[in-house]
Amino acid sequence: MTESLKFTGPADILAFIPHSLGYQPEESFVLLTLQGKKLGATLRVDAPSNAAPKDYAQALVTYLAADDAATATVLAIYTNETGPDGARPYAAHVQALTAALDLAGMPLKDAWIITAENWRNYLCEDSTCCPARPLDAITTSNANAALIYTGSLVTGFTAPAPFTGDRDTRTAIDAQIPQGHPDDLARARALWAQILDNPAALTGPTARQLAAAFQHKMIRDYLMADVITPARDFTGTPRFDDILLGHLPARPDWARVDRAQELGFELMKATPEGQRAPLLSLIGWLDWLKGKASFAARYFKLATEDVTGFRLAVLLAELVNRGLIAPVAANKDTAYRPTRGQ
Repeated sequence: MTESLKFTGPADILAFIPHSLGYQPEESFVLLTLQGKKLGATLRVDAPSNAAPKDYAQALVTYLAADDAATATVLAIYTNETGPDGARPYAAHVQALTAALDLAGMPLKDAWIITAENWRNYLCEDSTCCPARPLDAITTSNANAALIYTGSLVTGFTAPAPFTGDRDTRTAIDAQIPQGHPDDLARARALWAQILDNPAALTGPTARQLAAAFQHKMIRDYLMADVITPARDFTGTPRFDDILLGHLPARPDWARVDRAQELGFELMKATPEGQRAPLLSLIGWLDWLKGKASFAARYFKLATEDVTGFRLAVLLAELVNRGLIAPVAANKDTAYRPTRGQ
């Protein structure tokens, strides 16, 4: 996506970041590797809260090491936090990160801080030389215009739609929850594969059938794995733990992942409160695989609010809380890249 774009300044780079991620970061550190004069990989992690500076820095450098061609890095900090006495926030973390990047042979070339009101250079503390600049300098940049022209979209957090069914839906879903027999599993996987391949085939009855299938723990796990490794492409029992943790042998079909998320939202319209937690966990997990940890955390929270202590959401939320990035998202060759036609 960047090969034909010429970046002439920081505003162009900052315009590229939301397009690279597919959404506008919040309370995040975003690192971009440089491969000579070209941009390489994009890494987004939650801004440090209680993380020790050296530990946080080492974790980021470990992820960036996947880009073997990296010669340098730049950093964008998205936050509304301020440091002591109005100083720039996360000074100790940036200092530790700078040292770690130097040791790794990927020196930090520049850094910027982006707030809800403006953006400015992070490393330059002279407001005369490095004044704060308006956000529209980013949105009106040549890079942003070019990316939009190519069909690139920047989305935000999508709140689940409210339940639109009737009062008998809960009973209908409960009545259709599978028992977990092999035939039950085969039917659920076949239906899920059919709807993933052709979302237009989703009807009210099939929505309730799939919502019911997601209530069964074992069948739910298979359906989640089938988003990444379709049943027709897989023999034997899927290594769900590997798939769940983002250890994937190849780049996923991200268009299929997008369809699965969209179907999760559609299914929730037909799924009442108290039965939505598996679908919210599915949507959040797929966001985590895409590298959208902040959004994923919000869906996991909604899942545990829908069903108190919902185990899968609790476990997945712990991945986010530990600052872990899915390996599929950390590898530039397999990471999600929202582009036209994907």
